[in-house]
Amino acid sequence: MNSNQDLKQVNERLDQIDKKLDSLGHNQQNKRSPGMRFLIGFGITIAVIFVLLLTLAVIQFVSNG
Repeated sequence: MNSNQDLKQVNERLDQIDKKLDSLGHNQQNKRSPGMRFLIGFGITIAVIFVLLLTLAVIQFVSNG
């Protein structure tokens, strides 16, 4: 009787651990590598600088005209 309860508890614990491992594996797949994060940040920075320079050029063109 006692061994059946122990076996049941062990199986429940194994199921919980299995669920945690699955969730950890799923979370790990969503993370980007540091190199990819750097490239994305660098691209965003270049885009922001480009927009600022374009804005300054338009303002200068309008003020000269």
